[in-house]
Amino acid sequence: MIQIGINPYDFTPEQFIQTHTIQNCYMLDLYGGMGNLSRMNYSCYPTGNQFYFFLSTLFSNDLATNILMMRLSLLITSIVGIIYLEKLLLLFQFQVKRVFIFLLNPLIIIESFANVHFELVMVCFLILSLYFLLTKKLLLSALFFAVSIHIKLIPLVLLPFVLPYLSRNKSLKFYTYVGVFTFLLFIVFIRPDNVGNFFMSLKLYFKQFEFNSFVLYPYLQYGMEKYGWNLYYLYSPRLAKLALLLIVAIAWNRKKIDAKDMLRRMFLGIMAYYFLTSTVHPWYWILPLSLTIFHFSWSLIFMSLFAIFSYGIYMYGNHSEYRDVLTAINLLLLGLFCLETFRPQLFRKIQLPILH
Repeated sequence: MIQIGINPYDFTPEQFIQTHTIQNCYMLDLYGGMGNLSRMNYSCYPTGNQFYFFLSTLFSNDLATNILMMRLSLLITSIVGIIYLEKLLLLFQFQVKRVFIFLLNPLIIIESFANVHFELVMVCFLILSLYFLLTKKLLLSALFFAVSIHIKLIPLVLLPFVLPYLSRNKSLKFYTYVGVFTFLLFIVFIRPDNVGNFFMSLKLYFKQFEFNSFVLYPYLQYGMEKYGWNLYYLYSPRLAKLALLLIVAIAWNRKKIDAKDMLRRMFLGIMAYYFLTSTVHPWYWILPLSLTIFHFSWSLIFMSLFAIFSYGIYMYGNHSEYRDVLTAINLLLLGLFCLETFRPQLFRKIQLPILH
């Protein structure tokens, strides 16, 4: 759509097909391969992600070539990210081998290079931002943080954790830079007449979708048993407010914290968000998996292992037995995470040699 001069936020695929004379079989093939949900809704991918989509179609209208280009651009970005991840590990005086805890996790390989989810690209830009933040280059750090936000919006959750690391003046400067860069990238495609389209799709994640949620699903089951109807519109916002409070509580600290503590708090904050949010796709764990390089977590390794079972919801979603078993596994993993967080001494004897 960008190649033919059409803003990707102006039309849903269905509207585009209905209002334009399509002589390009390639466009019709793409539309035919979409599910109804994608056909009926506007794009919710920010500007940075749109750039990667545009890049993949730059040389060919062949779908296989496009996917190859997407994988290639993802690989190149990953190489840059890994180079700076190694630099970051050296700053902390950690073994560079720690990077393999992240890179060799099957979930990273499957969801990034096979299924082409862009969480890995988001993480790479976030790593660049963290490196420049720790080396006191706030402008560069803010630029890469804004780019990370424009790949996936989830890095916004991590912004409060920078405040106790930097001084108030430096934090204000950093937040201002991030805000300006994010806005400038935002207005590349977003205009007053289509901004509502973008946010309309985002609202689906908070007001309609529920997929493999750790706390929301059993909470909804409790509501069904007690009141006899689905209370999603009441329970989901309630859990979102709780997640916000937890993130602020984890980020808050009167005294200045060091970089290791900042990353530890970021890890705990993003985990709190994922446990309480309504939608947890397997590839969402890529972000906390990148942070576990600095703050290792056995429970997260197990979560990345069991995350793949959530795909069964697509096949067995209507079978309550499958959902119940998956919910039981999720609650067990949540309990393991809480045990590891509040009683870390129980896990010190089973650390990996690579962590020493």
